[in-house]
Amino acid sequence: MNDFRSDNVLGASPEIVEAIARANRGTMTSYGDDEITARVRDRCREIFETDLDVFPVITGTAGNALAIATLASAGDTVLCHNQAHIVLDELGAAEFFSGAKLVPIPGAEGQLHREDFVDASCLSITNATEAGTIYSPDEMRALCEGMKRVHVDGARFANALVAQNCKPADLSWRAGADILVLGATKNGGLTADLVILFNGELADAMKAHWHRGGHRPSKMRFLSAQLEAYLTDDLWLRNARRANGAAGRLARGLSSIDGVEFLQPVEANILFVRLPAPVPGYQFFDWPPFGEGAVRIVTGFSTTNEDVDALITAVASVAR
Repeated sequence: MNDFRSDNVLGASPEIVEAIARANRGTMTSYGDDEITARVRDRCREIFETDLDVFPVITGTAGNALAIATLASAGDTVLCHNQAHIVLDELGAAEFFSGAKLVPIPGAEGQLHREDFVDASCLSITNATEAGTIYSPDEMRALCEGMKRVHVDGARFANALVAQNCKPADLSWRAGADILVLGATKNGGLTADLVILFNGELADAMKAHWHRGGHRPSKMRFLSAQLEAYLTDDLWLRNARRANGAAGRLARGLSSIDGVEFLQPVEANILFVRLPAPVPGYQFFDWPPFGEGAVRIVTGFSTTNEDVDALITAVASVAR
């Protein structure tokens, strides 16, 4: 593999593709009232150790926008990091659906710090962050303290989770989160992410936004089948461990090469580096926010040790 632009460029886990084929057999109740969606809900209750509801969506952008619309409305402010995906990459979807105003806050290493903002109606936290760093349970609790409502963009939640071997509840509702958008697409999924609602008082509002926003397809079972496979036998955690492990192996290899500069800590499956020279045959994303020559390198669930070692060798060859 020579494409390290994003975990989005990878395929899907075979288990998830097979689950879609199984869901295609026979008939099933529509609009999310099927047994597969019910099993996803039950499985999430086991994983997160609490009562909750689930709302499958096709994209993380939809999940974030509908979740924030459930937590905030016109006249409210939503605090978030200035590098957050909802700020830079979702074309104002959260503001469009909610009527609330995003208020971006700068912070080193892609992270928010509680001393940098006051209590507000809504806070959005990304874990793992867009800089590839992670929040610990204690850091999550500190950020959530005093907030009326909290949304977690968990596009790479599994990566943050396995990086510190903690419980899913500790990075979500126990820390103070009302809603988590659990990513699957970047971690071996195909076309499904999952909004997990911990605050039962908001269930009717979330269901209305979900339906009104056009993300309650009649054949919901095909989304839920992907998510059920994702959460079965810890596939989501195993995939994240492979992605993080590949990033760690790559970081160790690159650190021994003269001229490679690390621009952010490597804590999940993303590296931000400045390389000594272009690397022919390899694809990365340029990352101007971190300075001239900065690139982002992302590993994924299917990145192999051979892929990583080949990239290290290629970088070493251009550094000579």
